[in-house]
Amino acid sequence: MKIWTHRYRLEPREPKNKAREGALVKCEWFAGQMGYSDLHPWPEFGEPELAVHLRSLKELQFTPLADASMEFNYQDREYRLKKRSAFLGLILPRSHRLVFDIEQLTPEKLGLWKEQGFSHIKVKMGRNLKAETDILVGMIYSTKLMWRVDFNGRVPIQDFTQWWAGLDAAVKTRIDFIEDPVGSGELKVAGPWANDWTKQARAQVRIVKPARERSEDVAKFDRVIFTHGLDHPLGQATSLWAAAKFYSQHPRKMEVCGLAATDFFLPNAFSQVWNCEGPRMKPAEGTGFGFDEQLAAVAWEPLF
Repeated sequence: MKIWTHRYRLEPREPKNKAREGALVKCEWFAGQMGYSDLHPWPEFGEPELAVHLRSLKELQFTPLADASMEFNYQDREYRLKKRSAFLGLILPRSHRLVFDIEQLTPEKLGLWKEQGFSHIKVKMGRNLKAETDILVGMIYSTKLMWRVDFNGRVPIQDFTQWWAGLDAAVKTRIDFIEDPVGSGELKVAGPWANDWTKQARAQVRIVKPARERSEDVAKFDRVIFTHGLDHPLGQATSLWAAAKFYSQHPRKMEVCGLAATDFFLPNAFSQVWNCEGPRMKPAEGTGFGFDEQLAAVAWEPLF
């Protein structure tokens, strides 16, 4: 086995946001049998820095994140050996439209996204709850779209409980789920809670990032929704593939996911061919998870 890496930096469109760093991994499993994958940690959520994961690859003592990356790498190798796309024959799930700043929402944007085919909007909230709620309620009453709210565990449990109790019933029926409603504590009331980084025992929805966990471990949940961690486009492609594979085995669990490419980062050679025409992704051309030309063009450094 030989491993090479290409370290990358994803630059945000908005200067106030933080750049992200990760590494693409190229592995020669056997003579001439290459696989490619992404390695994109989130230290802000308690994961080790990139250097730790790279060292684990070099020492062949993989961290969980590196282990998942190598699993995808091996799958990529399988499809490249067959000279076929990993997405061939799969039904790809639709995606919601992700909104990072709810204050930038307008009825015109919502109308455009509805015309493009989006049925669900996901918004980040929890920084200024009253102002954000005023906007959310106004938008809910002005459109027929469904809404997904992500608090990222920012809101104290008492504040969230009061917030949820204060919403009109008509508004609640348009909220598909609330992701990571509180950072700590157990909600005593049932509701459309979704577990991602935090956990609620009464959650009805499970958010899955395939780079961080195996999808077969979550089939017990009533609803399973796939997303990614704003990874490199290659990492996003592996999440899309994992979602499509899961739903092919559990067709009654098919959901609108969070897999569409976002405009959070400035474009690069990979994102320019990672297309999203409305709510459904169009995989990049090539074998395996795609990006053949782009992967051949980057500089690779031998890890060992």
